[in-house]
Amino acid sequence: MRFKKVSPPLRLWALLIAMVLVFAACGDDDTAATTAAPATTAAPATTAAPATTEAPEPTEIRLRLSWIADPGFMGLYEAVEQGFFEDENLIVSIEHGGPNVPNSAQVVIAGAADIGVTDPLSLALVMSEGADFVAFAARLQQDPTGIGSLCDDPINEPADIAGKKIAGGTTDGMLIDALLVANGLEPGTYELIPAGWDMSPVVDGTVDGMLIWVNSHPLPLNAQGICNISWTFSEKGLAAYQDLFFTTTDFMAENRDAIVGFLRANIKGWEYAFANPDHAIDLVMNTWGGTDLGLVTEDQMPVHEAQIPLMTSDLTDEKGLFWFDLDKIENEQNGFVLAGSGLPELPDTASVYDISILEDAYAGCGSSLLDC
Repeated sequence: MRFKKVSPPLRLWALLIAMVLVFAACGDDDTAATTAAPATTAAPATTAAPATTEAPEPTEIRLRLSWIADPGFMGLYEAVEQGFFEDENLIVSIEHGGPNVPNSAQVVIAGAADIGVTDPLSLALVMSEGADFVAFAARLQQDPTGIGSLCDDPINEPADIAGKKIAGGTTDGMLIDALLVANGLEPGTYELIPAGWDMSPVVDGTVDGMLIWVNSHPLPLNAQGICNISWTFSEKGLAAYQDLFFTTTDFMAENRDAIVGFLRANIKGWEYAFANPDHAIDLVMNTWGGTDLGLVTEDQMPVHEAQIPLMTSDLTDEKGLFWFDLDKIENEQNGFVLAGSGLPELPDTASVYDISILEDAYAGCGSSLLDC
């Protein structure tokens, strides 16, 4: 094959064309390097590292309850069982109260618990001694505290308490005194006899009456056919919330998000317990010690059914469980607290009862968290 000889001018053109192609290629390389740079600046992909970092350490909360294991805490037990606390990155340890032991307000202020459950009178008395508490939820919309007695020797009215032996816990005298004062009667006109959690001292005649919760204490007597009478303090002019969840202002300031999560998990547990009461009662009896305490399984469903109307109200129907109304506290409950405590005044209601925790726990969910 023969090649045609190229004259010098053609060679010059060929050289120029080659140079142009070289420069064009270099230009393309520069553009590619520049446009490729964003790929190297896609370091945001490396900033996605937080997704691979370890989750924050869970917050530990020590909870002190007001009473022994019973259906009054079945929602908490379900919150543990269903993993609702774990979902909120919380580790919650639960200590029960009971008769003749320190009130939860005393336990929390002593630093032995982070959150407590107590009554409004005990809360106010410990605060009057310098404690800075904040309450953020109320389990019971109506206080079931009352007096129980037998039909053969009934205590029908506060005036009937005078001269009687009344069984109760070591701190229950202030509640009875509040009842008497609110009804224009002399406090301390009875003998307080320390007793356990059931009404056997009333049945065997050791005492004339007992400070009780009307939704639970009389039920075993009813089942045995023992005629008894009971009434609540609310019926006798002392309306109040009961089972207040509270903490110190310091713990609240340092762990507010955790407290919101705690309340959210607790409410979910109660909604689950309401929907699955048989399972919740099984937890009370066989996981949390009800059987060991001598509770009778057959009695616990009636106790639960009796607490439902105490835990619910027009307010909870609208907003959800554990809500409270500041106006009710100001206009009704505070009168009960002043009568029982003898305190000259109480702190501003809004400074003690923080409704914002409930607002944040229910945010965007209406009146149900499980349905949210």
